[in-house]
Amino acid sequence: MSDNNERRVLHAEFFTEDPEPRLIAGKSKSSGNWTFPPYLADPVSFLDDVEHTQLPRNGVLHSFTIVRRSLPDFTVPFGLGLIDFPDQKVRVMAQVEADDLENDLELGMEVETIVGVVRKAKDGSDIYSYKFRPVK
Repeated sequence: MSDNNERRVLHAEFFTEDPEPRLIAGKSKSSGNWTFPPYLADPVSFLDDVEHTQLPRNGVLHSFTIVRRSLPDFTVPFGLGLIDFPDQKVRVMAQVEADDLENDLELGMEVETIVGVVRKAKDGSDIYSYKFRPVK
């Protein structure tokens, strides 16, 4: 753990750590356009009336790959996927975990937002952030 014994969290401003975590996106009050991560202004209308709004907990696995070689801070293999939130027209790239990466992930399957270890710090402690897993 870190010197102050607090859990290290990457991009804590982008998700909640509730028992049912959700990503925090941006939504323009005027245009209704969504972005993730939340931007200061809507990239389509350029209006700066973006408010932070939670995405649904569940999304749809659009695409994925299994990463087998990575930087030393990442434990391999791990799933890396594109998750769609169709009603909001948002697509998020994140790690995807499964009991069996080879057999448990399918395109179009429903996945849920979770918080878990995404990599190791230089001192060997865990770093947490948002990721996804199949809905059981």
